[in-house]
Amino acid sequence: MATVRALAESGVEVHACVFRHDDPLHYSRHALKVPCYHLADDETALARFLIEYSRHLGTRPVLFPTGDAQALMLARYSAELQAHFRIWQLAHADLSRIVNKTTLYEAARAAGVTTIPSLSAPTFVEAAQWTLQHPGPYILKPSYNGIDSCKLAAKNIVLEGREQLLNYIKSQGAQALVIQRMIRGGDGNIFDCYGLCARNGKVVCLTSHLRIRQFPPDFGATSMGEIPAPLPKQQEQFLFEATERFFQGVRFHGIFGIEWLRDAMTGAFYPIDFNARPFLTIGHLRDCGVNLPLLAYRELTGQSLADVDPRPAVKRKRWVYIANDIDTFRVLRSRGHTDWLSWLVSVASCSSFAYLSWRDPLPGLNSMLQLLKRAWLYLFRRASRAPPQYAHSARLSAGPEIRHER
Repeated sequence: MATVRALAESGVEVHACVFRHDDPLHYSRHALKVPCYHLADDETALARFLIEYSRHLGTRPVLFPTGDAQALMLARYSAELQAHFRIWQLAHADLSRIVNKTTLYEAARAAGVTTIPSLSAPTFVEAAQWTLQHPGPYILKPSYNGIDSCKLAAKNIVLEGREQLLNYIKSQGAQALVIQRMIRGGDGNIFDCYGLCARNGKVVCLTSHLRIRQFPPDFGATSMGEIPAPLPKQQEQFLFEATERFFQGVRFHGIFGIEWLRDAMTGAFYPIDFNARPFLTIGHLRDCGVNLPLLAYRELTGQSLADVDPRPAVKRKRWVYIANDIDTFRVLRSRGHTDWLSWLVSVASCSSFAYLSWRDPLPGLNSMLQLLKRAWLYLFRRASRAPPQYAHSARLSAGPEIRHER
């Protein structure tokens, strides 16, 4: 949605492949929507469809991925697609090296960037020896998103100590698994470096972002954020310099977001993830003055980016994804970490939103309608479960506590 808006409202004709019937993009006044529901899980058929679509247009349009699966697919079929589309020049092997957390951390260390102690797909004996030197707690992740052979039921899980970890490996194995020491950080200590890398590997511009809240809390995608990150100039400069050193050792072309964790105890920064495509908060960045999709479009169409400030001055704004932030609030409130007034004040401080836009109002209105439906169903179910004499005192609950930590 945000990528479509960033391009369309800058005068670019946009055709958007839509893979879900419930995609809110259907309500947008922007873009010609191209239904691709039957192609969501068939890369070969999708590549053939895109080539035929380009022939139908009679031009060689710019083609952007907006998800991990699409980015990997474009890289895998780049030889066939390049004759029909302007796409990022990125070999599948190079992209896989960045998306795969094991090789991502190896590349970071090669660039002189400190990483969190970790272990990739170890045997039981290797894990037993490693844990003697690296005490828990531990966080377990798939080596890259969507890998089929990883047995994690969730994207990340936390295990408190050595015995729990070894029991997990004994019962589930460690195939496609990355094990890290869990550094205490979480919401308020997760930062992003956002930018664009040109075809020659040079970083065109860099900006910073703070994840104030995430869903799930301390762990997931941003539900409330701030640009620029409220960091001392020296710390922000450290992140920028470390990001540029990283790109000196890897081959990349396109929009990116590098996620950093700040150790709440020591203040040290560690890279933890890499988004090799437009990210969730790219609309927030545009509202602050940097339109990365448009810059990427200009670069792919051969326009000069000499006028782009490598460290652009951005307007300070907070952004909220209200639907997700409500769920974050429910979890935090159930733990006694916040209250209604504090949450409402924080939401009122935001001037940038995930779906709400006066220039394109229907997706936001639809989002608010879905929230009202959720609230009504929730209250109805709570009331129907409560005994009649106590129904009036049913309290909001987020259910059992879910622990997600960095």
